[in-house]
Amino acid sequence: MKEKETFRKKMKKMLKLQKQSERRKRSKVIREQLFEDKDFLASKRVMLYVSRGTGEVETGRIITKALNRGKKVVLPVTSVREKEIRPAIFKNSRQGMKKGPYGIYEPKISKVVKPVNVKDIDLVIVPGLAFDRKNNRLGHGQGYYDGFLKKLPIDTPKIGLGFRFQLLKKIPTAGHDVSLTKVITN
Repeated sequence: MKEKETFRKKMKKMLKLQKQSERRKRSKVIREQLFEDKDFLASKRVMLYVSRGTGEVETGRIITKALNRGKKVVLPVTSVREKEIRPAIFKNSRQGMKKGPYGIYEPKISKVVKPVNVKDIDLVIVPGLAFDRKNNRLGHGQGYYDGFLKKLPIDTPKIGLGFRFQLLKKIPTAGHDVSLTKVITN
């Protein structure tokens, strides 16, 4: 869909142009809102994403604080062959990170780390380039997250994190797109 690609280019440019100091300041406000969210507070196993190098809402401190609060943190690992993301437990920073096939950081996986069953995830924090007021999400266009979100139990909360400029009046959607439960912005 050409309209989606136009939105993607525009949002990637806006994310890239945002000053690092602004991104940090806005990310902190969003992080604080997330930590007060009832779905986050109730969750025991939360799936997050690593924002390092993407220009999106910074998630490093969210991951650390979730671990410090005793939550099990799950991060996506990309499987290009199966065209899917697989949730994997992230224990701590000693586990290490590596760049995945699309340049997005993901945990290093060893044979002792077992994949997480999607039914065991209480909350999913979802990345996105843009969101709209109906909680629709515009991703990077590969379909990995939409495919993953469809596997979740219907009552699993899905929260998008975005800067105010990423929240649009309406974004184009298709039948395979999965809407979120809510979007937290600053």
